[in-house]
Amino acid sequence: MKKILLIVGLILLTASASYSQGDKFTQDFQPVRAELTKWDPIRGEWLASSLVAMSNNQAIPDRTFPEDLTPVDMLRMVPESNRTIINQLVRDNQRIAADSSSRHNWNNVYSIVNRPSCKPVMARTYGDPHLSSFDGANYSFQTVGEFVLVKSVSENIEIQTRQQPQSDDFSLNTAVAMNVAGDRVCIYANEKPDNVSNCALRINGAPTYITAGTYFLPHGGIVRYSSNTYVVTWPTGESANVDMKNTSRMNFLNIAVQIYPCAQNDLQGLLGNANGNSNDDFDRNSNRASNQSFPIFGNDQASNTIEKEFLSFLARDYAREFRITQATSLFDYGFGQSTMAYTDESFPRIHRTISDLPNDRQVSARRNCENQGITGNELYGCIYDNAYLEIPPSPRPVIKDPTQGVTMGVLDKPGRNINPGPSGIKEPFKNDRGEAVGTVQPIKKDPAKQESVKQETSPVKETSPIFKTEDKANGSTQPISKPSNGSSTPIKQSPAVITTPTIKSTPVKAPGKG
Repeated sequence: MKKILLIVGLILLTASASYSQGDKFTQDFQPVRAELTKWDPIRGEWLASSLVAMSNNQAIPDRTFPEDLTPVDMLRMVPESNRTIINQLVRDNQRIAADSSSRHNWNNVYSIVNRPSCKPVMARTYGDPHLSSFDGANYSFQTVGEFVLVKSVSENIEIQTRQQPQSDDFSLNTAVAMNVAGDRVCIYANEKPDNVSNCALRINGAPTYITAGTYFLPHGGIVRYSSNTYVVTWPTGESANVDMKNTSRMNFLNIAVQIYPCAQNDLQGLLGNANGNSNDDFDRNSNRASNQSFPIFGNDQASNTIEKEFLSFLARDYAREFRITQATSLFDYGFGQSTMAYTDESFPRIHRTISDLPNDRQVSARRNCENQGITGNELYGCIYDNAYLEIPPSPRPVIKDPTQGVTMGVLDKPGRNINPGPSGIKEPFKNDRGEAVGTVQPIKKDPAKQESVKQETSPVKETSPIFKTEDKANGSTQPISKPSNGSSTPIKQSPAVITTPTIKSTPVKAPGKG
């Protein structure tokens, strides 16, 4: 009996300590909240609550304003003078945090509030496929399987790609799966993992239609869709531009990723580590031959034989380091399938280079690419795609800053800006009494510069019908987890998924977990 009482006492003591630590962080965060609400009582309160939720990997609150922005986007709208005070408050608390729980929270908050001062960099995988790393290394990656494209464990970011064969010697990106701060977002260009064949997007395992406009993810990310392009934005500001293309045989994806190198010091994947040095993007655990020391696809100084040896190294040893397992997969699978159903380590049967092309085809393809403004190291990949598969030139996309052109004014009352309801139409921005929310004088973005912006007085524009998964995570504060625990058990959808306006999402696996 005494032993039982002792155990119970220890449990209560531990719970009390954990509560006290969490309560301590909440108390210490109040000056940050006060600074944000001094800037804007409605938007600032939402941003403060979102920062606390994100520091604990929890779902953020509903937006109480009309702008479709992530927490970091909204942070960019805060005047620099206020941000300077907030950054100092966060740094001070980060330095003096006495317990590991509070220190963890403050480290997370610091990583977020530091984003607006960091310059993003872009990398991409495109065509059949060619990869351009964050540090500028370019290479051809003719492989078949599912791979880690980008991963940052500390920032809750991961992007995986699926490459399938178009022939014996060419492959294409046909699917992408992402961990967006705890929400799983997948896009399938061809094969679908369920019986919903006319929908490319899956959010936390459920088919989700977005014909135009935005969709809010529970943990603060946003999915935007327009003209065959999905733009997925993390709550911390990172983004993935997924452009759906097609050849005469199959649809495929061009994927561009934009990250903040100052915030990601543990980055890994096929797109490199973003440390500013292109020479170490291939120096992983592989033992590369000494004559395979060039990281540039189509290197003019290398013989055709050496280039093919390098391509063989990439498709075999280098690819093996970034192949996913069933336990780490973010993809959905059909009945009886797993990542092994999409793996072929013997591919390609033959490596092809630009030097194998007749000269007239090289010249014609080069002209097509240069006419589209493609130059530099990415020119080789464009020539390769255009000459071999007649894939049109694909210039590097520009991922628009969501805050550009956004105007804000003082809201007289908070409202609800949420995903579409059963009607599939996004409702105008209203307060909790159903009244249209007006505005008064414009907010001064930076008092020091006397900059001001106008509030958009029209209601949030309607979007085309969308079938949603859930507006929120139903109170859950943890990343959603798959039921299979790494098995090949499929995620089943009800046949009513097309006709039922709201689809309950099937629990899916926590990204990156075994």
